[in-house]
Amino acid sequence: MTPKGASNTPALYHGGVPGLLPGDLLLPPVVTGARSCADYDPEHCRPDRIYLTTHREEATVYAALRALGGGGDVYEAEPLSELEPDPPDLDTTTSSYTTRAATVVAVVRRAVPVAEALARMRMAVAMLETAPALHALAQGANRDGDEVTFLALARHTK
Repeated sequence: MTPKGASNTPALYHGGVPGLLPGDLLLPPVVTGARSCADYDPEHCRPDRIYLTTHREEATVYAALRALGGGGDVYEAEPLSELEPDPPDLDTTTSSYTTRAATVVAVVRRAVPVAEALARMRMAVAMLETAPALHALAQGANRDGDEVTFLALARHTK
């Protein structure tokens, strides 16, 4: 996929560190020293990349979980290098991508509370419990047999 200059590329969002402004750079944790999902899940999260999604709601969850007390921001972003699907071995269309860096295009939302992320996760779990097809997807979504995260499932429920 090419960076967001192409006319058919949807808006891309990033949820993370608060306080950035349009024109600021989004850089990976290995450069900034910021905490990231790689601190907790290095097998699935890379500290040398930033993550973008076409789903504003997904970026909102990441913004809320950015720090223990929440408070991260949601940005519309434009990648500065080639986008890679996340996870990289997906056979289908994905809504999540990684890139080396991006520019903040717009601030979508400030200070997302952690309670909002928890509510969104509870909704996703409730949907899984009531939808057998989604439960089956959760069981087979990862060929390596690893647990499927909420956000991976949420991508398939939109």
